[in-house]
Amino acid sequence: MHSRSPSDAETEPGSAGPAVLAKVIRLRPIRTLVISADRDYRERAMTVLSELGPVSFAVMSLGDAGDVVGLVQSEHPDVVVLDATGGETAARQVIAALADAAPRAGILVVCHHCTDAARELHALPKWGWTRDLSAGVELAYREGNPLASGTLSSLRRRSAWQRMAGPLLRR
Repeated sequence: MHSRSPSDAETEPGSAGPAVLAKVIRLRPIRTLVISADRDYRERAMTVLSELGPVSFAVMSLGDAGDVVGLVQSEHPDVVVLDATGGETAARQVIAALADAAPRAGILVVCHHCTDAARELHALPKWGWTRDLSAGVELAYREGNPLASGTLSSLRRRSAWQRMAGPLLRR
């Protein structure tokens, strides 16, 4: 006997069930570059993000935006995860520099402390839910750099980040 809903499909939320949505299959892996001095966080990021595609790491300070830009231009990642813990101002400068140098590279900021500066960057909690980190990378991949003109995120003005980040980052 055949089922109306295949086991590999989801029904549309709120529907009676007859409409079926197929699972999305990513044809191209997301290349992620994680910039963090925190070894434990790099291990966590590897565990969570390796399901999305190759993950590379850089142990460097965000203090020199030029170094980060050079690394991004040589590595060509789809998404850059910036650990802004203790360096929120420097992270803002890096994001601005990447908007000019690599506008298509998505940016995801994580921060250990939920400071006002971290909220302004729409940073995710560094040790928050793993699904938020994974979803954040996928969203950054789709939207590109939030400061680059002409990217999808500049049109949406990052409202999706605020919904996704959960109650910690809402004002």
